[in-house]
Amino acid sequence: MSEGEAAAMSIRENFAELFKSTAKTTDGDPFAVELPCQCSPEWPGLETTANGHMFPAQPSSHYSVLSNPEIGPFVARCTGCQARYPYPWVIPQGTPMPFDWARETPPTA
Repeated sequence: MSEGEAAAMSIRENFAELFKSTAKTTDGDPFAVELPCQCSPEWPGLETTANGHMFPAQPSSHYSVLSNPEIGPFVARCTGCQARYPYPWVIPQGTPMPFDWARETPPTA
């Protein structure tokens, strides 16, 4: 394994540990369905999740570090039929990020 491949694997493992519930619902079901979009028009909107917090997503000419399937565990889905979006996407710039999404349990006093 090359140094670059090892670094990418390490990043993926860290993201997978930090964002354990990004590709599954709270019931353990897949967040997105592996089917073509059934909506008309296709892809009326996109959404993603990070540990139970929903965020908007948008088509892009490129992936971000988090949305790149070779590195991160994030997936985007159609807001209508919940089909998995198979193309590059990003979380829109300026989307507020809650800071509690990175903690499994809040700190105790």
